[in-house]
Amino acid sequence: MTTPPERPRATQRSPESDDFPSGPAVGELMPGFALPDQSGALVDFHVARGGKRALVLFVRSARW
Repeated sequence: MTTPPERPRATQRSPESDDFPSGPAVGELMPGFALPDQSGALVDFHVARGGKRALVLFVRSARW
């Protein structure tokens, strides 16, 4: 009989600090970045949005 693997321990969220930034502040401009599309071609975020506003949502999985 094998022992089941240990479950990860729950961790507490670290408070925001200069040592652990949480990302851009509300209203702050996003830094430039490019990501691959469904065909593998790189798409520049700022070019793709064409000067219009955009909402960027990042979901972090529970296992991350």
